[in-house]
Amino acid sequence: MKEAFLHYVWQYQLFDTEELYTTAGERLTIISPGRLNRDAGPDFKGAVVRIGNLTWAGDVEIHIRSSDWYRHKHQQDEKYMMVALHVVYEHDREVERMPGELFPTLSLEGRIFNGLYDQYLLLTGGLELQPCSSFLDNISPMVIRGQLDTMLLERMLRKQNAIRETVTHCHGDWQEALYRHLAIGFGLKTNADAFELTAKSLPYKVVKRHAESALQVQSLVFGQAGMLGVAEGDDYYLRLKSEYDYLRYKYQLTPIEMHHWNLLRLRPQNFPCVRLSQFAEVLHSIPDLWGELTRNSSMDYWWKRFSVSADDYWSFHYHFNKKTEPHATAVGEMTISLLFINVMVPILFAYHKFRGEDELLEETLNMLEAIPFEQNRITRGLADFPHQHAADSQALLELYNNYCKPRRCLECAIGDCIVKSSIVKSNNHENGK
Repeated sequence: MKEAFLHYVWQYQLFDTEELYTTAGERLTIISPGRLNRDAGPDFKGAVVRIGNLTWAGDVEIHIRSSDWYRHKHQQDEKYMMVALHVVYEHDREVERMPGELFPTLSLEGRIFNGLYDQYLLLTGGLELQPCSSFLDNISPMVIRGQLDTMLLERMLRKQNAIRETVTHCHGDWQEALYRHLAIGFGLKTNADAFELTAKSLPYKVVKRHAESALQVQSLVFGQAGMLGVAEGDDYYLRLKSEYDYLRYKYQLTPIEMHHWNLLRLRPQNFPCVRLSQFAEVLHSIPDLWGELTRNSSMDYWWKRFSVSADDYWSFHYHFNKKTEPHATAVGEMTISLLFINVMVPILFAYHKFRGEDELLEETLNMLEAIPFEQNRITRGLADFPHQHAADSQALLELYNNYCKPRRCLECAIGDCIVKSSIVKSNNHENGK
């Protein structure tokens, strides 16, 4: 027996509630099971129960065995003194509130609906990415769609918290926050931290002041990334270094160190210098990032704006001063999609939420429907779910990472339907149907 399962059983009262008695023989009536508490303290808050002739309002603590109360040292924690009812599966010892006064205890052993726990184990015990895959044919499409919509909203709210934290660090400057998150987006997973450090070291107001000059923007970006520390190089390198040395002195800038950059096991198009040049070109071509985003939120518009190429120099280089065969340097379609998914939509969502513009939140989420479905190891493993566009792939990533992977199936509407279906099957079997 697992405690998470007992929480589920208690929350939805999935046991025989007729003729209930405490382990001390007192008549028990459950008026309200309370609300699940995800913070420290008893498992359910605000429960109401009648024990004998007295009605109690308080907390409910749930354990597999009564003795777990002492094993978890609840007797030493004042938060548990307001427990009105101790709910256990197996009652193996009495628990005292104080010497001579027992906690009222309800044992669920023999009362949980038949088949419920077996179905729960069947659902959560598999090794698949998607433990419910073999059950989905019997689940209403409305339930599945409802869960995915919930997951998308949860993902955006979670990302909103990170964005709001960035805005706070930027003293309420949403444009600076957008600039930093855009930098992280260009870094992808491999160099996201290095890009973020570069952006933090180079205020956007400085970049914007020199946005008309592609050379100056590139010199600021490469210089702050720590890429212009060598004295000698080819003509392009020396022009950048000359501009940067002047601008660095003018704005008292301190570059990050080279050790922050990951230069190994990268595809050529993801080499830091190419990405930095692409990022610089976006900053040069879109000098008012925040203004353009708030005025133009269509995917078509931003697809064109992000369809830039690195400086021509990088068509023959992956690193400074080392010439290569010619190659493409345009920002790829997948990168543009990821920038839109991971930067533009979340920051617009966070901004509308911050301003209380709830009527625009759904419209912002709908922007993801104009972007292709993301193909990766996780989304391919969840192919039995709807997979039409990026809104679906974002929802599936959230579902997998926060529900499927930790096996929180009982907190998912889909898992809830699967487990509860065993009650119907069991009742039909008992009735000879």
